Amino acid sequence: MNRSVLILIFCSLLFACSDALALTVVHDAGTTDINGTPQRIVALTWSQAEILLTLGITPVGVATVPGYRKWQSNYPPLPDSVVDLGHRGNPNLDVIARLQPDLILGYNFRHQNQLERLQGIAPTLLYRQYPSASDPDFRYFQQMLRITRELGKLLQREAAAEAAIESLFTTIADAEARIAAAGLAGQPVVLGKFVGMGMGLRVFTDAAMAADVANQLGLSNQWHHALPGRDFSHIQLPQMLALGNCHLIIFGDDSDETRIMQQSAIWPHLEFVQSNRVYRVPNSWGFGGPASATRMAQRISDALLERAP
Repeated sequence: MNRSVLILIFCSLLFACSDALALTVVHDAGTTDINGTPQRIVALTWSQAEILLTLGITPVGVATVPGYRKWQSNYPPLPDSVVDLGHRGNPNLDVIARLQPDLILGYNFRHQNQLERLQGIAPTLLYRQYPSASDPDFRYFQQMLRITRELGKLLQREAAAEAAIESLFTTIADAEARIAAAGLAGQPVVLGKFVGMGMGLRVFTDAAMAADVANQLGLSNQWHHALPGRDFSHIQLPQMLALGNCHLIIFGDDSDETRIMQQSAIWPHLEFVQSNRVYRVPNSWGFGGPASATRMAQRISDALLERAP
């Protein structure tokens, strides 16, 4: 075989390998072509940082690192080597560029207006976090499964992605069975967290991951009214009278706000207070990936079962 033929075969194989490594990703802000397997990844949201860590990948940069450690609850733990990119809604593009990423991940509602500049640094994928008027049936639970699987494929971590999802559904199935055995199936629940509103509480609708998990556990989420373009709303203490005798599950430990509410003249008259149906559980990130959803299922079920008759 002469030298020219060998060169032709080599070039053909090279182009074939290149094509095999090229992938067009359809995301919520369009399509993006990615060549090869990204190695240096920037996450502009805590949710995507969590999913990357779940897949065994440490992002080179994450927006608002202290927020990941506080509000996301630092699970999986974010290594100290990760560079803080500034605010989630307005990350520092110069810092991102200096990191020389080959993939940037974000949310369209935060980063759509920066997409062109981000694409100028590295291929960028933006995903939706909330329902919209055009897609009221959107569910973040399904979205996080989609993102986990797509990143697993793109980053050659498909086995890790499927293992995390399988663990999640196993946890839900086991907890659902225990809830049913305890006679709690169909019980009304409201899930919320304090976010610095004094005598107010953020509560999650059916589109939210927390409520979706609760419904999959065989419970019945009772809050259905969301702020426009969100999967939660905020209610003040007097509005809680309308919740009736539900199980109120509050994520996180904001003791000052609990104390303020408990000192109100209204608090003792709430049905769920009189029935001892208020539960404080450790913080679980409501916009995370399979790891957060798994912890939610565990914490919701453990709280209810601990007081089951």
